[in-house]
Amino acid sequence: MGARSLILIALASCGGGAPATTGTSPTGGPSSGESLRDRVVADFERAVTQSKDEYVSLFDFVAVGEYEILLHRYDLLGRLKNLTDAQKTQFFSEDGTPYPEARERRNVGNFYKPLAQRTVGAGGCKAREPRTAYAKLLGTFEALPEITEVEIAGAKKSAPTPKGYQILRDHAVGWLAKGGVVGFSCTGGTGGLTVVYTEKPSGRGYALITIYDD
Repeated sequence: MGARSLILIALASCGGGAPATTGTSPTGGPSSGESLRDRVVADFERAVTQSKDEYVSLFDFVAVGEYEILLHRYDLLGRLKNLTDAQKTQFFSEDGTPYPEARERRNVGNFYKPLAQRTVGAGGCKAREPRTAYAKLLGTFEALPEITEVEIAGAKKSAPTPKGYQILRDHAVGWLAKGGVVGFSCTGGTGGLTVVYTEKPSGRGYALITIYDD
């Protein structure tokens, strides 16, 4: 999650859906004309200004663990051009097993101050389209190749793409069909963020599944 330089979390041929246009109130009831993407941003601002625990509660960490591993495979396939050989070796060796929930909860918590509080600041957050090239692709999952080919330390390596990644891709496409990707910045803070969200049967009505610096 987050900017890849920090190792911190749009739709195309994956067939995902557009952002939902209706939301629910914090108690689960319908809001009056508020889009889900706007409510995601408003809730994020409110949670960050309240406490770190409120911010962390916005996320589904099982989904975050799946999304991060899936993004690694797409990074390896060329989404990121500046991967080190160590990163390529790590991502190439991954078999599609999601990161544990506890790991992602810890990582998301670690970004509370440097990313979440920095962006929100005193508030005034507004939804916008993602700005960076990477953030614009956070909801794009083209078909995976049967064989993953990559050059590491000057040598070409290839291996069948582990089947687990197709399961992760199917999950991601399903989540995106019920949610979307939204960027935002705040007049009371600095920088910006992009989050991926999906509808979920809960009091809030949705959960965040990744967050990235934008």
